[in-house]
Amino acid sequence: MSILGAVAAPTFFDSLLFHRVESAARRVKADLELARTQARLTSAAQSITFTNTTATYSLAGIKSLDKANTTYSVDLKKEPFSLTSATANFGGAATVSFDGYGTPSSGGTVVLAAKSHQCTVTLNGTTGDVTISSNHSGGRAAAVPGS
Repeated sequence: MSILGAVAAPTFFDSLLFHRVESAARRVKADLELARTQARLTSAAQSITFTNTTATYSLAGIKSLDKANTTYSVDLKKEPFSLTSATANFGGAATVSFDGYGTPSSGGTVVLAAKSHQCTVTLNGTTGDVTISSNHSGGRAAAVPGS
């Protein structure tokens, strides 16, 4: 039993890390779509600001779901994601804004990583569509289901 456990444990933890990166990518995608939808609903600009050094981001003007009177923010280094890094680049900036029509100020990417696992969330600067692609530890690129 202990030999079986010793063999299975690294695979389990590797799978868990990949799941965390994919979950974080889906969260970032959903929040980019939330910012775009909010801009359209209010016919006003809505921005999402990433802080690359701390792997956090916030949506200006949107209240937190669980903390009254605070801004909606996400820390990707904390549970349940536990990422090692998150780097956003929208035309050289870490902030993207959507105008009242839902058009982004620029396209760009958010690269999320935990050890050897990586997912890239891509915002199309023309259409505002958001997609996710993943890079498995073996170096293979694949689209994440539901992206």
